[in-house]
Amino acid sequence: MKYIFLCLMIVTYSFSIQKSDIYKAYQNKNYKTACILAAKIYLHNKTDNDFLTIFANSCLKVDNINRMAFPAMLLMRNSGARSNSIYFLTILYQKKLLYKSLIDGFDVSKYNFPTTDYILSKIFVKYSKKDYQKLANIYIFTDDKDKDITYKMNVIKDKGVYKIVLKTFKKNVLLKKRIYW
Repeated sequence: MKYIFLCLMIVTYSFSIQKSDIYKAYQNKNYKTACILAAKIYLHNKTDNDFLTIFANSCLKVDNINRMAFPAMLLMRNSGARSNSIYFLTILYQKKLLYKSLIDGFDVSKYNFPTTDYILSKIFVKYSKKDYQKLANIYIFTDDKDKDITYKMNVIKDKGVYKIVLKTFKKNVLLKKRIYW
């Protein structure tokens, strides 16, 4: 009986989330909330390209690349949606190749992708061209536009899972830390 009640509560909760809640969070630049809420109802909206784009973009803006894979795969109903899908999946694929290279020593220098404005995409391009300095196990990249900005990337093992840590610095002051797996 408790199991049935729990299932009923979960179903009720998932249907209580409205697309308007997600759009509002997105408009208010609360991307984390938009990403989390959209993940709960995307199967009910898998043919809505606008919803799927907001879902994927919200997750990208909070560096939750793995979660954006689901909506990116479903963006196919018109030309704009397919272009958005390519954008999101390019970033995801670059992350996966970078991960494979850093963990397994896989050579990514032969891969060419469209360049995106997302930071991990830029790092992938620099990494594949060997445009970095390496100190111990840390890769150091310089920003092309602002020489005061550097990126430091390394791999850690956390609870048995390898993770890529990418830190952004401006004049040696940490601005942002991203973790990918």
